[in-house]
Amino acid sequence: MKNYSPDPEIIFSSLEIQKFIKSCKNAIEGLKANPSDKRKLLLMQFSLRVLYNTSASIQLSTANHNGAVACLMRPTFELLCRGLWLNLCATDYQIDYFIRKDKLTAKKQFGETGKAKEMNLGRLAKEVDNRMGQYGFPNKLFDIFEQNKTVFNSLTHGGLVLLNNTFDGQYVTNSFSKEDVLRQCYFQLLMSASSTSSLLNAFKNFDEAEKIIFKFNPIHDTLRETIELQETFTSN
Repeated sequence: MKNYSPDPEIIFSSLEIQKFIKSCKNAIEGLKANPSDKRKLLLMQFSLRVLYNTSASIQLSTANHNGAVACLMRPTFELLCRGLWLNLCATDYQIDYFIRKDKLTAKKQFGETGKAKEMNLGRLAKEVDNRMGQYGFPNKLFDIFEQNKTVFNSLTHGGLVLLNNTFDGQYVTNSFSKEDVLRQCYFQLLMSASSTSSLLNAFKNFDEAEKIIFKFNPIHDTLRETIELQETFTSN
């Protein structure tokens, strides 16, 4: 089996994102949630899980374990969507149902007729987008889901997208392209920023939320430019 050392550009991007994630963790340290405020408490718990996942994913990237990172992408995205949906969209009945059953039901209230269908990820993303739009915030969770749902499923459940990245045409190896790995880093950055800023806004800590976005923007712009340059290089 042939092993490749991580690209210096990937290591640099990973270190910058890891610093950003640390800033996110510092920003939400000390937040207090009333146990009776189930919406905020659940959002805080889900947001922390997003940050733990993204932090672990970036560490895996620097160690060149990109297959493991890929497997975590859909679960991390779902953590973000679930936390936001429970905070912004769910009825009290749906929140209590989740706490009792560990399931997200589409039924909005007790006694509602019809089978209690579970909320799927696409519907969660769409409902969150609609609610965020009402507040004047642009949100593209459903777009992310629609563009990546087949890939997400294959990566998470051991499909061909994951398996095809274990052979480079000659060697059994970790053969994710530089562009793929940079995109994984970009995804971790987006998930960390979205979860942290949403949580801080929910707690009306608007100054800290602005600081997070201020730190996010230059890393985002640099990484996007790096990915675009890599795409141009690959296509030529």
